[in-house]
Amino acid sequence: MNFFERYGKFNASITELDCGLKCAPYNERGVPFCCDTNHTIPTAYQSEWEYLSANTNLWHLYQPVSDKHDAELRRQLPDGQVMIECLGHQLCQRNFRSFVCRSFPFFPYISRNSEFIGITPYWEYEDRCWVISNLRAVTMDYLGQIVTAYDEIFSSFPEEFDNFRHYSIIQRRVFGRKHKAIVLINRAGKYYKASPRNGRLRRIEPMTLPKYGPYKIAAELPFPDESAD
Repeated sequence: MNFFERYGKFNASITELDCGLKCAPYNERGVPFCCDTNHTIPTAYQSEWEYLSANTNLWHLYQPVSDKHDAELRRQLPDGQVMIECLGHQLCQRNFRSFVCRSFPFFPYISRNSEFIGITPYWEYEDRCWVISNLRAVTMDYLGQIVTAYDEIFSSFPEEFDNFRHYSIIQRRVFGRKHKAIVLINRAGKYYKASPRNGRLRRIEPMTLPKYGPYKIAAELPFPDESAD
């Protein structure tokens, strides 16, 4: 895959505003959660890392804090990928953001019928990520680009489809135990709740979706100017 061309086709902003400014105040380090390796560690495909390391100084290989930490992270790392870390959000070179960086907080949802039907958030970050509490803010430009990007990724790296199919299975198990529906945005930009038990889709309006963590608390404040929305 030509990552120079791929990056050029996947550069739309996820929302019309800078969502990092919305979440950073809730991080004790004052950093957007998606740019803080205390919360999330980006990965890159090996060929992507070779492209990035040859063309920018933005990224370096991530150094775990201990051997135990290293072993745990490597156990979770998909084959053919490496863990990376950037210089920090204030030094971001947007043209050289990694594929995972551009995708966050979404991943491709693979249905029970093994179809890539849309995108859904990484649920582990719903208490931190402003976007997950404001899914209606996702732009259609971003949606179209992330769908096209993953279509190409799956064509170039078939094993990635299997990785996300497995991850979608895990999501259904987790949500099934919680008796909770999976929220997704389909390829056409419509919002649905998917049953984790039988895969049935129910159309919903994004305005009805819940907020989480500090965004839920802020939205319930009596003073509109203090809302995190």
